[in-house]
Amino acid sequence: MPKINIYLPDDLAAAVKEAGIPVSSVCQQALAEAVAAAGGAPPAGGADMSGTPGWNRFTARARTAVRAALEADRPSTVDLLAAVVEEGGNLALTVLATLDVEPPDVLAEARGLGEGTDLAAALERATTEALRLEHNYIGCEHLLLGLAAGPEDDAIRRALVSTGADPDKLRLAVSSAVAGVAFTRSQQAASGLSAPVRTILEDIRSRLTRLERGTAP
Repeated sequence: MPKINIYLPDDLAAAVKEAGIPVSSVCQQALAEAVAAAGGAPPAGGADMSGTPGWNRFTARARTAVRAALEADRPSTVDLLAAVVEEGGNLALTVLATLDVEPPDVLAEARGLGEGTDLAAALERATTEALRLEHNYIGCEHLLLGLAAGPEDDAIRRALVSTGADPDKLRLAVSSAVAGVAFTRSQQAASGLSAPVRTILEDIRSRLTRLERGTAP
């Protein structure tokens, strides 16, 4: 496999290393997206999803799940949830865990209730849910919301509701989880800064807070 050198500023390189980010896979995904955006051919080994609304904002994990679901003979919402579960390391599973819902149990119940509905419609709902929460990306947690917001006769929606994960609860859980992740990352980023820089940033945040409250000097 050909190699391409990626050069990073020292601070960013240290932060990437500390966070344990898989540089190779992240760069490959970013380059694949850039090629697609430039009108190039999609990389081998995956379906061309460039026509899907918001596809350029789907995360690597979400894309992996969607492509896995598309391998089914008649892709449906059941296949999508199965792919999200199979992916194994995404925020959707964490959200379900916070609600004491076991994803395999949801799948088992859904398969006993009947068939899922159209996969493409679920992806459109996931995009809508991300916009509703004002998120600028679409991850597996948004795929989960898209599944939960499906038609009332959809097997996955019925199974989620039956196990205590109705759309409103899931939206609140996803919103809280994403906010928690963002806060953790901001804290990790700040911890790598020097004390004087952190002091300056805190002063800026304090000034902005006072401006918002109308109490700035």
